[in-house]
Order: sequence, then C-alpha cells, then structure tokens
Amino acid sequence: MVNKKAVEYAKELSNRGFTVDATREIMLSRGFNITEADEAIAVAAKPQKHISTTTLLGIALIFIIILIPIMFILSGNDSAADTTNEETTYSQQTQDNIKKTPLTENKGYGCSTNEECLFNEICLNNECSPLYCTSCEDMSNHECTPIICDDNVTSTLDYCSEGTCFNNEITTCIGEDNFCPEGCNETTDLDCLIQLACTSDLECGDDDPETIDSCVSPSEGAPKECVHNYPLCVDLDGYCPTNCTTLTDSDCDPVCGNSVKEAPEECDGDCPINVQSCNDNNTCTTNTLLGSASLCTAECVYSEITMCNSNDGCCPSSCAYSTDNDCPPSSTLLSTGSFTAVQRITSGDIELYSYESGTHKIIFDQLFSIANTNLDPNLNVYLATKQVVTTKEDLDAGNLLLDPLQEVSGTQEYEILNYISNIQSYNSVVIYHSNLNAVYAYSTLNYI
Repeated sequence: MVNKKAVEYAKELSNRGFTVDATREIMLSRGFNITEADEAIAVAAKPQKHISTTTLLGIALIFIIILIPIMFILSGNDSAADTTNEETTYSQQTQDNIKKTPLTENKGYGCSTNEECLFNEICLNNECSPLYCTSCEDMSNHECTPIICDDNVTSTLDYCSEGTCFNNEITTCIGEDNFCPEGCNETTDLDCLIQLACTSDLECGDDDPETIDSCVSPSEGAPKECVHNYPLCVDLDGYCPTNCTTLTDSDCDPVCGNSVKEAPEECDGDCPINVQSCNDNNTCTTNTLLGSASLCTAECVYSEITMCNSNDGCCPSSCAYSTDNDCPPSSTLLSTGSFTAVQRITSGDIELYSYESGTHKIIFDQLFSIANTNLDPNLNVYLATKQVVTTKEDLDAGNLLLDPLQEVSGTQEYEILNYISNIQSYNSVVIYHSNLNAVYAYSTLNYI
C-alpha cells in the first residue's frame, strides 16, 4: 500500500517546483525508503480531475431547462391519461419488448486468476487490468519487483533513480549507515563506535578465511579495535596464504598470472606475445617465439647467424666482403703524403686506401690542423691531377670534389664513392676555398 504521508510530501515538493530527482533525494534524506519515495512520486504525478465552478453552473442550467417541461406535462389535461385500450396494449407490448432486450455491457477481458492475463496485467475484480510499475521496478509475472542495487559494499550508498542504480561512496559522517568513513570517529559517526569497539577476537570475524582476526588496542590506553592480518609466509607449515608465492613460501605452488616468475615458468606478467616482442635489435640473430603466454611458458630463443648471406645486415665472423657484402671490404694502402701550406699554415699526413668494393678513402691523421681557419661550406676537399697545386688554374687542370672540410684539426675520413678506373691519375689532395678562389694547402700523393 502506498504510504499516504509520503504521497502528501511528494505532492508538496512537486507543487513547490522540485524535479523528480530532487524530490527523491529530499525524501530519502527525510527517512523515506526508495520504494516509498518512488511510489509516492508516481501517485503524485497522476493528473487529478477537478470540476470548475463554470462547469457546475452549466450542469445546473441544463437540469432546470429539462425539469420545467416535465413538470408542465405532469400538470396537463387528465384526458391524456384516458388513452384507448389499443394504445394501452401497444404501450404494454413495447415495454415487454424492452424488458426482453438484454443490455449490452462494455466489460474488460474476464479472468479469475492472474495467469489468465498478460504478464503486464493483473486480475482485478474479475477483469485483466494493466500493471503499473515505477521506473525502479521490474515488471514480470504479474508483479512489480524492486530493482536491487545493493553492491554488497558497506562503504557505498545504494539506491535506484529513474531506472538506474547508483552506488555512491559514503564520505560524510552519518550514523546508522553501517559504515565509518575516513576522518570520522565515534563522536561524529556512531558507526565508527560499532566498528572499533570489541572485547574479544570472536567479535572480529570478517568472513575471510585467509585473515587472522584479532581484537587489539593500537596503543596503550586506546580502545580495542578489530585488526585483520594475513598470515606470514612460512616454509613447511603446510599452508600457503594467498599473499605468498613459491619464492616466499615452499608450501605454495606456482601460479600463472600473479606477475611473479616461479619455476618452471618461463615468464609471468612480462610474457612475449608474438615474434615482434622478441626483437633483440641484433641483425646477426634469428628470433623465435616458443611456448604460450597464457600458460606462462612463452620464451624468446635467439640463434646466431653463421651463414654468409649478402644484404641481411649481418656479417658473421667467418665471412668476408667477397662472400657477404654486409662485411667491411678489405683495403689496400695505395699512397701517403704530407700537407704543404699555401694560404694557411697546414700540417699533418694523409693516406689513400683502395677497397675491394671498388671504392677509395682518404684519411687525415690525428696531427692534421689548419691555422686561422673557420669551417665554411665553401671550404672543400678535392682530388687533383697535378702533384703541386697552388692556384685555381692548377686545380682546374683536373679535379674531383669530395666533401666540405669536416674539421680544422684531428682525424677525419673522406670516402670516394665514385668508381675510378685509374686512381693513380690523381696526384694530390687539395683544401680549396671556392668563394675566395684560394688554395689553402695541398698534399702530394706518393703511390707505393
């Protein structure tokens, strides 16, 4: 049965302009339960029929208009009562015919039990009538069943609103909600007193068979409270607590999925899931995935490449450039030389190498230096055909541009990638500033 007091309260809040959600929250805070609140809101929302004063006056006027002619007829000539027998007989027959004509009644679908009606109807006064449920009720088997929102967590306030369950975390100090939030105490929340107070270990059961439940005082003079501790991980005691593993308790068995690698597991929590997971960024190994990540048996196996295969990025120790182009080509020293200053004081030696790949390389030694010079994109290194190059004309007689000068001192290399059929046609290395048209230094090549 609907709580009349709840209905009156819901109507009052609705008349004051509160929304359905606001009305529900206010009623819950005033002690009504969620079922009472929703039922009252539903009843209060139904439109009520009101007869206005104008309507009443209209009905009265119609009644007067009909009543006056009737009174005039009743007070008329008595001869009207002396009708002929034929008329009387006809009137009597007409009345008999009316009595014998059955009245047609507009009745609902008849029933004697709910099972004779649809699932969303009930048998009421031998008729199937619609079953009305609130938004927080499920309709089934001719009944309205409240939606259960309890999440079995004492720290949440569970309720239904507009067909949706809410489980809000309790953060305020409210008594008799069976929870003591952080920051509350027995003074501000009676539930804290209930939770903390204990006199023996038997009062502290938490329904968790894994914990050791004790009633102890946290400090001298403080009230006793319930403490729930997991047992220690101890070898050979015949028991493995849930917080222990084979690494901390010999009584435990390995468990795949606890993020702890326990023998004979190959992995746990860090298992490779595909071959890409096994990439060791080493071009001289082949990567293979064995086992299963779901069984904690997955492992990466790396095999060293020993075959000489070109273009695989690997040069095995037993291979050479002639059998594997990934290996560095062997080199031969072709010539040496020393720098001679022209526009800038320059010192240091150079070497020219030939590689079996068909390329050449010029190497400046660590004693190389060129004074009073800053690196400039116009300062380049050339190969020249003349042995002595001091002017632009000497360089133009035949040259090959290598690269801009890399450093003004120290070891540096200049690789000649162009194929040169007769390297000995070049007889010097030149440092030349193209913007100033000045030869800074040169080194004559002395072929061995």
